[in-house]
Amino acid sequence: GIKVFSWLYMLGSSRNCLYDPVVWWIVGFIFLFTIGGVTGIILSASVLDALFHDTWFVVAHFHYVLSLGSYSTVVIFLIWWWPVISGCALNKYLLQGHWFVSVVGFNLCFFPMHFLGLYGLPRRVCCYDPTFYWMNNISSLGGMISVISGVFLMFILWESLVVGNKVVGLWGTPSVSVNTCVVPLPHHSLYIGSPVYYCF
Repeated sequence: GIKVFSWLYMLGSSRNCLYDPVVWWIVGFIFLFTIGGVTGIILSASVLDALFHDTWFVVAHFHYVLSLGSYSTVVIFLIWWWPVISGCALNKYLLQGHWFVSVVGFNLCFFPMHFLGLYGLPRRVCCYDPTFYWMNNISSLGGMISVISGVFLMFILWESLVVGNKVVGLWGTPSVSVNTCVVPLPHHSLYIGSPVYYCF
């Protein structure tokens, strides 16, 4: 809870626009991480953990916390640094569409797993009860939508290079704060003696 409140405070005190795709990803990450945190609190009760241990509920929990957080971090990194690294702007409307497709795909894929775990479906099965078939199909559809969202992200990066909308503030120009220093700084690469090479 403390993490979420500090993230929300940081987001509220920043000067980012509400329609900025980075803000959408940050809010989406906080939402998905909160769902994963709440399911983690449920799993912390020993009585419930004994029931849900090794079920799809646990799979849904750690995917909401770890996998979606990792993917969100990679996408936020690309949105934030791609224009600086490549010099080409990303299409804001395509990024908003990518966010929507990704969040729908994630939730369709992993949210039904909570219910499958509540019904007792174990994690490692090759054949399962046909009553789980429809929920597993929803989860599989969400997985396919998530793959499509990953391909959509690659398309957005490719489209930025093809269209080539130039960005102010490229590597090597004085308008970017990173470029005001010589990289690497001299005290990081200055050797007291000559470097020693080892042959194996």
